[in-house]
Amino acid sequence: TVEKLLPIFFILLKDEFPDVRLNIISNLDQVNAVIGVEMLSTELLPAIKELAEDKHWRVRLAIIEYIPILAQQIGTSFLFQKTEGSDNGEDLLNSLCLQWLQDSVYSIREAAANNLFKLTEIFGANWALQYIFPRIKQLMASPH
Repeated sequence: TVEKLLPIFFILLKDEFPDVRLNIISNLDQVNAVIGVEMLSTELLPAIKELAEDKHWRVRLAIIEYIPILAQQIGTSFLFQKTEGSDNGEDLLNSLCLQWLQDSVYSIREAAANNLFKLTEIFGANWALQYIFPRIKQLMASPH
């Protein structure tokens, strides 16, 4: 049944209606229970990247709120996977979190800041000092 559910799940994540995508994202923990975290995580990286850049801010917000849950379930190995086509070896988490901090929608920026706080609680202060603060300092120095 998992082989049949997984393709349907990813089709729904790319549905043209944002409410469908939102519903799937808000129930990812239940999907993890059925499909399994390991199998889902290998297929989820491209979907998260795509949804993180969705034109509907509520979809982006749902993904932001799901990242700490995913971090607890899967751990750092998934979140620190390198993004495809990344020349500088940037990982998924840094890329998305920093992208969200620069979003044009205030609710996204606020959720991104809260997200970094939750991730720091999960991974610890040393993680934040090593992976997040150097990039935030770069953002602060940027004129944009």
